[in-house]
Amino acid sequence: MTAACFRVTMAEYFNFMYSHFSNKYNYGRPMRRYIPSSTALKCFEASVRHLSFTRAAQELHLTQSAVSRQIRNLEEFLSRDLFIRLNKRLVLTSTGAAYYKEVVPLLDSMENASLRMLYREDEKTTLTISALPTFASYWLMPKLAEFAKSHPQFQVKVRSLDDAVKFNPEAVDIILHYGGDHWPRAVSHHLLGESVVAVCSPALIEGQGPLEVEDVLSYPLLHLSSRIHAWPDWLAAHDLESGSLAGPAFAHFHMLLEAAKHGMGVAIMPTIIAAQSLANGELIAPFSAAIETPHEYLLSYPADKADLEQVVTFRDWLLAQASVTNEN
Repeated sequence: MTAACFRVTMAEYFNFMYSHFSNKYNYGRPMRRYIPSSTALKCFEASVRHLSFTRAAQELHLTQSAVSRQIRNLEEFLSRDLFIRLNKRLVLTSTGAAYYKEVVPLLDSMENASLRMLYREDEKTTLTISALPTFASYWLMPKLAEFAKSHPQFQVKVRSLDDAVKFNPEAVDIILHYGGDHWPRAVSHHLLGESVVAVCSPALIEGQGPLEVEDVLSYPLLHLSSRIHAWPDWLAAHDLESGSLAGPAFAHFHMLLEAAKHGMGVAIMPTIIAAQSLANGELIAPFSAAIETPHEYLLSYPADKADLEQVVTFRDWLLAQASVTNEN
């Protein structure tokens, strides 16, 4: 037998073997998945929650007969009764309950996967900012619409700095944080200095006439739990003895701000957070003008992202915004 004949024979042999095993084990052809229709599963899930085909139909914008037909088709598909019809009541069988327990997480997973695809962005154009929540709400957000309008090519995502206790360079492009927090392998820029002011509701001092700085000690003092030195430092800057500083304490600046606005007492607030409430008259600063603190707000980003277009563009824009704030 020649080599050519041998090669042909071997080729025929392998073709025969592939065909044989493909037919026997279904190799090389798509296998039919034993899965009912998604419409039937949605009708089943809604019917279990409401125990009513009528209410399930209203939720799904179908007719009652359409839902009933989908459930009947599903029961035939599974060869199991999922519901028992007792007069006008719908009762879930034990089989139906077991099936529901397994199906709902799968429907949730399918929905979440679809939503992730709908909201999926191009990594090259996404700008993820992690910021202190109150700082972001009262200083960044009023300005961010302008950036989004000027740079529609970037998809901006803002997350709380509480979610980024450890600087994760893979998850964050820009971080806006309070001075003293230093992030490894990051480039940092001074963003804003900090000034603070003692504020209260106009109703708290109504009818009291002109007040001196020392009069602040006649009112309840409100505290931020994470800044225990705020009142001692403010009092020391005004050459006042601190004495007792007992008073309500709050976990976040926005809580402290609302407490002051509702007349609970006097609070030490950063001016960038209190500015809007001072401007619209919800708060007043009757004891003294704002004073500077040695603290600052910083803009940082991972060193290996320093050249990304979205990082450079946002950094330059925000530093310009901060310059305007500092001048004012």
